[in-house]
Amino acid sequence: MLAPSLQLDTLSSNGLLDALPDGAYLTDRNRRIIFWNRAAERITGWSREEVVGRNCSDNILVHIDKDGHQLCSHTTCPLHRAMENGVTSEEPLLLFAQSKSGRRIPVEVSVAPVRDDDGEVIGGVEIFRDMTMMMRDLSRAREIQKQSLQFTPIKDPRLQIAELYTPHDLIGGDFLHVEVIDADHYAVFLADVTGHGVAAALYTMQLRSLCEEHRDKFGLPSEFMAALNTRLHTLGNQNDYFATAAHFVINAATGGVIYACAGHESPLLVQPDSIIIQLNHKDPCLGLIPDTHFHSNRTQLATNASLLLFTDGAIEINNADGIELGIDGFCSILNEQDFHDPVAALAQIETKLLDFSTHLRLPDDMTLLCIHRS
Repeated sequence: MLAPSLQLDTLSSNGLLDALPDGAYLTDRNRRIIFWNRAAERITGWSREEVVGRNCSDNILVHIDKDGHQLCSHTTCPLHRAMENGVTSEEPLLLFAQSKSGRRIPVEVSVAPVRDDDGEVIGGVEIFRDMTMMMRDLSRAREIQKQSLQFTPIKDPRLQIAELYTPHDLIGGDFLHVEVIDADHYAVFLADVTGHGVAAALYTMQLRSLCEEHRDKFGLPSEFMAALNTRLHTLGNQNDYFATAAHFVINAATGGVIYACAGHESPLLVQPDSIIIQLNHKDPCLGLIPDTHFHSNRTQLATNASLLLFTDGAIEINNADGIELGIDGFCSILNEQDFHDPVAALAQIETKLLDFSTHLRLPDDMTLLCIHRS
């Protein structure tokens, strides 16, 4: 009988994959399945004999993302992207796979290219873990957070307001609130809490409570920021909890804008002639320094101009070569957009950001808010 170490040395790669508690399968460059491990059989109900030799999109897994988008095309399939780019996923993706019974199973997916001895990509491997139990709690948390982020849509022909929120996970750490102050004035508050996921989401719900607590100051950006800063410093100074934020009050009649920024990415004014102006005035992040004085700044939103607020998830994006998009790259994308239809413009911006990143989702929570003055 062979010694245990020698027995391990003779195990094939398929034997090692079969020993995994997580589902795993191998494909060739055309995404034709060539191996399907025992855990994949257990999780999905698909037997090895039923899937080997078939494409994973042939009514087998047919992954969708958390927003219901199909992921079987060349541009959206995580495994195809890994093989094309030669890059292993840095962290798992939360996707939904189809079981043999047709039920959608939440799975945490990691993908990697498989290379031959010469370093050429000859296939891909996907590892997936059943997340059904955790998903139940996350879905409840998502609904709670969704309710806390809701606000009454603005119906004013003088302003078009569009927002796009894409959390990195099911729930995230960006917070947005829009409120009517009077017949002409509207207030917008955007904050980005440190981190993402469950802990950051809990803090966004705390921000919602603080907004209600200091609602009387919502029309005064510098005073509102100071009040939030004091409360957040008291609540979070033991846990390194802080948030960047931008607070704007817009006069729909005159286009006058008053604003304050706390460590936040510089909001952008897109002028009618497409010239982009960065509003660089900023004070320290909320919650970091007690008794911070926040400056009140002014600008003008001209007719047919747009104000764009965003969190750092929109610019801290690297491409396959490790080059960051940054504010200059982001402005280049904005120059291609027609903000007369801000909803379509934001959707197009998100598409461009994903194309730049070469990944299926952005590395952080991202919120975009566009206010276009008609």
